[in-house]
Amino acid sequence: MLLTVFLAFVVMVAVAWLALAAAVLIGHPSRPSVREAARFMPHTMRFVWGLARDRNVPGRARWRLYVAFFYDVQPINIIPDFVPVIGVADNLIITAWALRSALRLAGPETVLAHWPGTDQELQTLYHLTRLGTPPQSPAQHL
Repeated sequence: MLLTVFLAFVVMVAVAWLALAAAVLIGHPSRPSVREAARFMPHTMRFVWGLARDRNVPGRARWRLYVAFFYDVQPINIIPDFVPVIGVADNLIITAWALRSALRLAGPETVLAHWPGTDQELQTLYHLTRLGTPPQSPAQHL
C-alpha cells in the first residue's frame, strides 16, 4: 500500500514536470530547448520554496503558496489526478493562481533575490503567469 502511494506520487511529479516542460516549450515565444525546459521546473520549485519561507513576502502570498503545495500533494482533489488530462489541470490552475499572486505581491526586488534560474527562464515564468515583463536585474541596466 505504501509503495503504491509512493509510486503514484512519483508518477504525478513526473507528469507535472512533463506538463510544465511542454507549457514552456509551447508557450514561450523564443522556443527554448528541451534541456532548458527541463531545468525550468527545479528552478521554479526552488523559487517557490524561497518565497514561501521569506518573512519579507506578505503573509497572504506565502499562504497561497502553501495552499497550492498542499493541494498538489494531497491524494484527493476536485478532479482526481488519474483522470486523463483534466486530472492534472486543476493542480496547474491552483499552482498558477498561487504563483501569479505571489509574484505580484512579493515585489521585483524579492523576485530577483530568490530566482535561481536565468533571465530567460524568469521571462518564461512571467509569460506563463501572464504578468507581462519580469523585473530586470541591476546588471541588465548597465
